[in-house]
Amino acid sequence: MTGATAIAGPLEPGARVGLQLPADSTCSAVVADCDGRSLVLELDQHVPAAALEEGSVLDMFLSLSWGMYKWICIVSRAPEERRAEVQLLDAPMFIQRRLDPRVGVGVLAEVRTVRAGQASPPYPAVVADLSHGGLKLEGARQLRAGDLVEVTMELTATLVAPSGAVTLSGRVVMAYPSPNSDRGGATDAHVAFMEGQADEVAVVDRFVAQQLKCRWEA
Repeated sequence: MTGATAIAGPLEPGARVGLQLPADSTCSAVVADCDGRSLVLELDQHVPAAALEEGSVLDMFLSLSWGMYKWICIVSRAPEERRAEVQLLDAPMFIQRRLDPRVGVGVLAEVRTVRAGQASPPYPAVVADLSHGGLKLEGARQLRAGDLVEVTMELTATLVAPSGAVTLSGRVVMAYPSPNSDRGGATDAHVAFMEGQADEVAVVDRFVAQQLKCRWEA
């Protein structure tokens, strides 16, 4: 493996990435060109010049089916007509997908972000997938790694035996710009459930088991 390959990892032209900008804002972009450590990015939206000024250090994310890659990069050329250039500073950090069985659900949920012991008003997001250990949120308000969230959703294990609404607390382990949301600043987030909520996780386990059983029998 060459040094350039080790640094760039799975990055290639056409890959969609997320950028964590200063002041906890985010944006998404497409890799237009990748030459070792040097990347040219086509930004999906207008970004204020101050957020991507030359010399700014940013986190960049790439989500794939088997896990999440994260790089630290520096802006080598500020955006011009939504095109910016960055340099990768180190090899990527890799976060593997959860090993617990998980199912895609697409359930509408209410999310509260807990910061400094205070919960925000609830806002809607979609639980894209669910497992014993956690879930993925899509289209959430701006989240960042380390945030504590409370997610309330309605899970129905069977058509005749609804499990009802369940609220789970979790910690955001990864957040990045949502590529499928039409709301500016929306993020997708991978959430790991906190300890001490065995009853709530048992509801999730029953739901996941029922969904997997239905798919095996289909």
